Amino acid sequence: MQKCLFSKIYKHMSRLDDAFLVFEEELMPHNHSCAQAKRPGCECECGGAMHGCQGAFAIAEASNEDVQAYLAQQEKDWTTRPSGVNRKQAAVGCARADVVHWLHRDRELLKRARTAEETAFEDNLGWHWQGLVLRGLTQHLGPQRIQEFQEWARQTHFWCELLAQMAWAVTQYEKLRGQMFRMVEDVLSQRDTLALPEKLRHAEAIGVAAQLAWRYVLASIVAVSGAGTLATLLAGGDVELLVWPIRVIAVLMCPDASRHPAVRRHCWEPIIRHGDAEVRQVVRNRLAEVFPDDPWFPRGGGTPERA
Repeated sequence: MQKCLFSKIYKHMSRLDDAFLVFEEELMPHNHSCAQAKRPGCECECGGAMHGCQGAFAIAEASNEDVQAYLAQQEKDWTTRPSGVNRKQAAVGCARADVVHWLHRDRELLKRARTAEETAFEDNLGWHWQGLVLRGLTQHLGPQRIQEFQEWARQTHFWCELLAQMAWAVTQYEKLRGQMFRMVEDVLSQRDTLALPEKLRHAEAIGVAAQLAWRYVLASIVAVSGAGTLATLLAGGDVELLVWPIRVIAVLMCPDASRHPAVRRHCWEPIIRHGDAEVRQVVRNRLAEVFPDDPWFPRGGGTPERA
């Protein structure tokens, strides 16, 4: 089992302080199973921020035979429905496999998405240019509060929600401009989910997490794209270069999109309608069937709309 940076910090900082134990128990360390996850659910200390992405990226970089095997596996899950996987989760799994196939065909998008995800969220020790969002938040909150925050983040899908709201905000750039950074923070703070503990709210955990994500996710996409500066790119109105990698990370990261409407609406919907993704019609129909209340999953044939 591969322990990540945070498990080492927690272990180092576990101690008696003013007669109180800092941590009564630790979350399961982030590990290979989480990083390579192909099915829903995250139970480790990464809070969902490193769930599934590296495994999906590795398949996308592999041979066409490996990608086809992954597609076949997800199709089998839809047909046989393994224990613990419901119809909605199986349908999302099939769509996720189509996104991996898309990344396999579009290596530039794969490069942008993977670089952004690693720069922001991966925390390999010795790679000081990776995991900058989580490292910065750990430095801001301290070892005890970051563990509490990540437990809350895991239960509320905070990190993929943050990316979904970022993707939506970027697409609204012409309307929002200077408001978009603050808007994401406000939406995350007002979500109707498990309430953020008071001490984390006073520590401005959500605001700092959002600011760090904006800083490192966008900057890394711009850097790897060779698009000059973020200011130049935004001034030219070319937001698609930014938004597609963010959407890809969100749908690959989300531990269970069947329970996460924002990821389905702001990330899955444009991917489903985006011609280059080529999500199969049979998968579109499944999503429309299992999510009847989601108007952004229309049933039927026809050419996908451009986002």
